[in-house]
Amino acid sequence: MFKFPQLEVESWKGDWGLPSIDYKCIEVLAFARFTNAPININLSNNPFKSTTGHLPIVSYNKRLLLNRDSLIECLDKQNLTPNFGLSGLQLAEEHAVISMIDAQLEPALLFAWWMDETNCLNFTRPLYRNALKFPFNWYYPSAYERAAKQKIYTLYNHLDSDNDIMTEIYAEAIKCMNGLENRLGNNFYFFGSHPTLLDAVAYSYLGPLLKAPLIDNKLQSHLTTCKNLCMWIDRITREYFKIDWQAHKCNERKKIEESKQMNIIPWYKKDETKNVFIGLFTIITMVIYSFKIGLISVSEISDEEDED
Repeated sequence: MFKFPQLEVESWKGDWGLPSIDYKCIEVLAFARFTNAPININLSNNPFKSTTGHLPIVSYNKRLLLNRDSLIECLDKQNLTPNFGLSGLQLAEEHAVISMIDAQLEPALLFAWWMDETNCLNFTRPLYRNALKFPFNWYYPSAYERAAKQKIYTLYNHLDSDNDIMTEIYAEAIKCMNGLENRLGNNFYFFGSHPTLLDAVAYSYLGPLLKAPLIDNKLQSHLTTCKNLCMWIDRITREYFKIDWQAHKCNERKKIEESKQMNIIPWYKKDETKNVFIGLFTIITMVIYSFKIGLISVSEISDEEDED
């Protein structure tokens, strides 16, 4: 029986309930899940074979798909598209909103992960360093940091300082989040009952911004107030990345149980000061008792012996 070729994807591993730690990988994986495309996922954590030095590496029938448009075109030829049922007006709206998301959320995510010094040193670099094998773990995090900074400085070369850049980027991102929150409303997905390309692109940015445990995450603080978007992110994760979701919930339960076990203090350690006094009292009592029964005695030295 003839089998259609599978979509081959090399990706970064998942975490925090998301299918990948990388937003571009999440987009590809979400798009494939939404179209129900046959896919083989290899969580290689190895960008060395990539021509760009980045993951994902996406191929179909041994042909590399280097960008979003080539992936859409490839799946369209297989009659695999999440945009079925959308009118021409809706497709135009989707294209405009995706352009806005790319322009406003990608710089925000790159800044939060790579240009915020606290996040970069304590979260992002260790994240990629732990995912990569030696010696790649010493090269790629620095390369990604340089690339992110170069992109941000190119886009915002009209501003003088990193603080000014951050202020403008975050203001644009918050405005974008508010627009998406209002556009989604109480709908399950942006265009009704099934996810589209817009859902895949928005999820790829908003998922990490909400779920990644950054040290300093100003955007997460705002995103948590967007209740419709938060429920939408959880809905996509539960329904289309169920294994990742369940694994994350299982790990959370284990951490809670381990925390509870660590917080159970033995009775004899609950009050260290009290224990010290009890110990001293016990020692003194034993010494006095030993004197009383003659286990310990003090010999008397006569005055004559002293004179000698």
